Formats: sequence, C-alpha cells, structure tokens
Amino acid sequence: MDDAEIKTAWMIFERFIQEYVQSEYSGLCLHTIRSDSLNLFNDMKQALIYELSDFNGTFSFSTNFWSSADNQLGFVCVTAHYIDSSWMLQRRIIAFRMLEYPHNDNVIFQSMMDLFREYMIDDKIFNITFDNVTGSDAIIDMFKNTLQPQFSYTRCLCHMVNSMVQEGLKLMETHLEKIRGAILYIATSSARQEEFSALCESRGLKCRKLKPDFKTHWNSTFLMLVSCVDYNAAISDFYNGKHDGNNLLCESDWEIVFVFMNFLKVFRSVALLTSEVYLPTSSDGLPILLTVSKCFAKHRCHSTPEFAAIYDIMESRFKSYCECMLPSFCVAAAMDPRLKQRGLGLLVKIISENLSMALLNIDAKVIEARLHDLYKGYESKFAEKEKPTSDGMPKRKRYYGDDIDYEIFLESMKQEDIETYGPTELHKYLGVNYTAYMTKEEFRNFDILAWWKSREGSFPVLSKMARDLLTPSVSAVAPEFVFSTAAGNQVLDHKRSMQPSTMLDCLFCMKDWEDARLRAQNWSDDDMVEYFADSDQNSVD
Repeated sequence: MDDAEIKTAWMIFERFIQEYVQSEYSGLCLHTIRSDSLNLFNDMKQALIYELSDFNGTFSFSTNFWSSADNQLGFVCVTAHYIDSSWMLQRRIIAFRMLEYPHNDNVIFQSMMDLFREYMIDDKIFNITFDNVTGSDAIIDMFKNTLQPQFSYTRCLCHMVNSMVQEGLKLMETHLEKIRGAILYIATSSARQEEFSALCESRGLKCRKLKPDFKTHWNSTFLMLVSCVDYNAAISDFYNGKHDGNNLLCESDWEIVFVFMNFLKVFRSVALLTSEVYLPTSSDGLPILLTVSKCFAKHRCHSTPEFAAIYDIMESRFKSYCECMLPSFCVAAAMDPRLKQRGLGLLVKIISENLSMALLNIDAKVIEARLHDLYKGYESKFAEKEKPTSDGMPKRKRYYGDDIDYEIFLESMKQEDIETYGPTELHKYLGVNYTAYMTKEEFRNFDILAWWKSREGSFPVLSKMARDLLTPSVSAVAPEFVFSTAAGNQVLDHKRSMQPSTMLDCLFCMKDWEDARLRAQNWSDDDMVEYFADSDQNSVD
C-alpha cells in the first residue's frame, strides 16, 4: 500500500468508528500518534532496563544485521535471551539500532557495547549468537577481550543451513525450472487442470491441485516437491505430451530433485526447531548435527555425478560448522541428564563416522574436563551463598526399557551401572544414570527446564551453570527469514527505510514486547503449509 492507500484506509476506518461505535470519535493526527508512541516506548524501555539490570543471572544475545533496500542504511537488531526465576525462557528485542557508516567490525562492536552499557548489563553477558554479517572473527575477538572470562559465542545454525540450501538450489536450478514450468502450465489453466485430473484418475491417483513454489522461500520448494511425489510420471507425460522440443521433463530430473527433497525435509525440520522461542535450543544443537550427519551419510554413495557435486559443497560447509561449534554444543548438551558426558562422546563418535572425519579433542574426558573448568567459576562465586536442600538422587526403581529410542543412550550408559559420587554438585550430577530411572514417556516428553527447576534446591550452584548454558539460541535469524533466500541479509522494505531510526527502534521493540507479554513470539511456516493444502500432502512430516 502506498501513502494514498493508507490514508484512504484510515479514513474508511475512522468513518466506521464514527458511524457504528462512537459518533463523537475524533481522529488523531500522525504527529500526535508518533509522539505518544515514542513516549510509551521510552517508558517501557526504562522498565525493561530496570528489569534486566536487576536480573540475578546472565544473558545470551542474538544479533541480526539489517540493511535498507534503497539508501544503504545499516541496522543491528539485538535480542536478549534469559531464563527467569520460574525457569521460563524469555526473549526481548532490546534495540533495533542504526549503525554509523561504514558498517565495519569496529562500528558494530562499539554499537553493541554501547547498547549493553545503556541497559547496564555489560557485566552479565554469557553468550552471543552471531549471524553471518556480524559474526566476523575480528568482532568475536573484540568481545572475548572485553567481556567476562566465561564469555562464549555461537555461529548461527540457521545461517549454515540456509547457505547449504542456497548452494544446492543454485546447482538444481535447471531441473527445478523444468518442474516449475510444468506445474505452472497445469496450474494456470482450469481446462488443463481438469484434463490433468482426468489423467490422474485414469491411473488410479487421487486428484491433486498442483501449485508453484515461491523462489525466495525454500520451504515452499520443498512443499512443492512433496506435492509431486507419486505424480511425477503423470506430470511428465501430461506436460511432454503438450510440448515439442528439447526442454522436456525426464526421469533423471525427478530422480535428482527427489534426492534433494530429502535433504530439504531434514533442513526444514532443523529450521523450525532452531526458530523455537520458548524452548532451549542450545542443548539440541548436538542432536541436530547428528540428524543432519545421518542425512549426509545416507546419500554419500548416490550414483548421480551431478548430485555428487551438490553433495560435496553442502557437506563441506557442514563439516566446517561442526568443527567450529561441536565443543560448545557438547557442553550445553551435557546439561541434559539423558546424555551427559558419556552419551555425548558416543554421539560425537557417530557424527564423526557419518561425515568420515576426525573430530579431534572431543571425547568424554575432554567434555568432562571442560565442564569442571566452567563449574569452578560458578562454585567460587556461589558455593558459600547456596546450600543443597537434598541429595537430589532418584529414588525410583531402575527402568531400562527396550524401545529403540533408548538404543544410543543405553549403550552409552553401560559403564555407569555403578553410580559414583564426588565432592561437588557436578560430580554428583555426572555420577548418576538418570536415564535408567525414566519411563519411555518421560524420556520422550522430557522437559529440560522443568527438570532443572525441580532440582534447583538439590543443585543450587550447578543449576545456575545449567541455566546459563541452556539460554543461548543456536539461531540468530529473524523468524520471518528462517526459510528466505535473504536470510543472510535481512532487508527493510522501502516504507520502513523511510522511517526515522528512532521510530524503527520503537516499532520493532514495542511489537516484540507486546508479543512477549502474550507469549506469542513463536513462529512457524503454517501459512506456507496452508498454501499447499489443496495438494493433499500427507508426507510433509
């Protein structure tokens, strides 16, 4: 909508209010609305500053870089993540801040540090998740040299997934364009759609209304391909029968896109999981890498040379990410009592085998040593203030179950049948095989935040460490860009670019704060699934 359309819509709304709601209603001028909005924003911001500065714990942050579509302005969006005293994960955008030009490492670093000082939390920063613009090695080194010793960083998992997908899509373009062309040919004519439906019925297939994808959103490409499963021969025969020439659909086109579709299915589930707001994702980082590595191992020996080239590029990116982030993900996942150090060692071993690579310095002993080094800092800070209220040990009879979901974890726990205890809370936690006391239902529906909340009295120091390790988000991507080709460079549209920077800060923050109040910050791709609903997809998940 342009400005004239907005004014017209506003006039219609005012007329409706006056005629049907309140006849004496008088509209407000734009200047008054802006002034009142900024005043409210400043009041809410001061309240948030007080809340965060008074918080008895640390924060993790995620950063996105945004750019203007037209005038080259750059913005950094900084989001705070923290687990409150009720063990509920909270998320707040604390600033949408315009950057000075040029948008180099020093400017980004200084802008973020000024923001942390403004909120009086520069001494409470535990982790920062960087996108692929703000996450240069130089910026990370600046933060390491400035912040507290336990500071850690995360490279955005969602950006890694998007980069793999985009590389694959580029190399798949020839095949995808032929399929898109066939779907458009059928979908844009009611007569051809009816003819195609008749062909499907003659082959014993259920009628299906095909729809094209949106090139800028790769989840739509996945859903489009899913809608073609079992219909590929009918689509090819119908389309090829209406056309002459060399650019016809062939079996090899479908073969390679369906292989790639299986990758997209895994990447879609990863993207949805990493965009969760109210569930911790740091402890899921390692299981996510395991899932993706299984996908690569499954397709390593694919015979198509063209797909082998796509595979090599994606796997190379994934291996680099694993080498960078596996140690941090292991430490966070150790706070999941179903895994701990032995289970983690086994998962890392499986990932190494799946990727045919040696992941050095990541085994059970190394992970345990890192945990103890980290715990020493918490113990020195909190041990004298906090005392355990109970031993925190399970009292139930052991249950080992025979479900396949237990296979990896039970195998990893074979050497833990004899429980061991040590002088610290960490020794006590690592010495108990908690999985052995869980039922199948408890294991599958495990709530890690609820588990630690119930044991906060038993592990008063370790629970503080767990809270910090479970807080970081593995994704820095704004939810609306999780599946977008623009995920690496989120762009403000023309209208937003024309807003004053103070208003952009106001609008982004206040919307997020209201969503946070309603616990409505989660996001999904349900709208895209709904778009393809007529395709009768039963195999999306």
